Amino acid sequence: MSAELASAVSQREVPVCKEGILLLMWVYRCLGQRACRCLVWVVMLFAYPFLRRARRASASFLQQWRVYTGRRGCSSFRHLLTFSYTIADRLACRMSLFERERVRICTPEAAQELMGCYRRGEGVFCIASHLGCFDMLRVLFAEPAQKGGGEVHVFMDTAATEAFMRMQSRYACCSDLFVHDVHGLGVGMSILMAQKLESGAVVVMAGDRLWREGRRAELQEVFLGRKTAFPRGCFSWAAALCCPVFTFCLAEHCGMYDLHVRCLSRERGGAKTAQLAHEFVHTLEEWCLLYPANWFNFYSYWA
Repeated sequence: MSAELASAVSQREVPVCKEGILLLMWVYRCLGQRACRCLVWVVMLFAYPFLRRARRASASFLQQWRVYTGRRGCSSFRHLLTFSYTIADRLACRMSLFERERVRICTPEAAQELMGCYRRGEGVFCIASHLGCFDMLRVLFAEPAQKGGGEVHVFMDTAATEAFMRMQSRYACCSDLFVHDVHGLGVGMSILMAQKLESGAVVVMAGDRLWREGRRAELQEVFLGRKTAFPRGCFSWAAALCCPVFTFCLAEHCGMYDLHVRCLSRERGGAKTAQLAHEFVHTLEEWCLLYPANWFNFYSYWA
């Protein structure tokens, strides 16, 4: 867990303890989620003092959250512990150990609309975030009732978590989710996205994490009361690829996961980049107010 936290903050790959992950998943498989979380809590208790950059990033976010809401929120320890719990469940999901019953659908109509597009083989562009764990949306796409849908293609920065992703791939049971590095995006990758959408795939891209781009590639939006930079490319692709655009949040809450889905645009080719960005940021802020402990952008977000 601490390796993934350090990777999220430093943007550099760090070693991942294979034996530790194997032990974690053995406990999860044999004793269940609760026993696994007890083990994670003990590990975090010892690791927390050494996660200095993660603690600083967490404190910065929680301070801004408190200023904006006027409420107390959660502690940095609880914040990082929630992330560690989610990582364990994410691995369990990859290994088909996670129970579908632990997902509560809070927006059934929007979720059904998204699943309907998936079942009918209509291409869908999903703008994800680092609020909660978008990787676990596979729980819904893997449901027996959803079979017949297309593939799921995630475009993300793989450099920061390369070792962790190799570990996921090694022990994954799901084969219908494909990951692409955003640093390879170009004309060829744009054509690939268009082809996948045409074949009925779900394309997922994070809208709240800047890649290694220049200032010209940024959009400025007010988030939690402060101007914040968001990646223009994500919203430009969503607007240009002529398909429905959704966003969603899968947030941990007391061992369960709350799923929120919202359709940002049903227009095919009519959505504007700035409009999509504004709607996304407004929705992200709304969900962030509900689940501050699920904000997993562990770096200086307002620096």
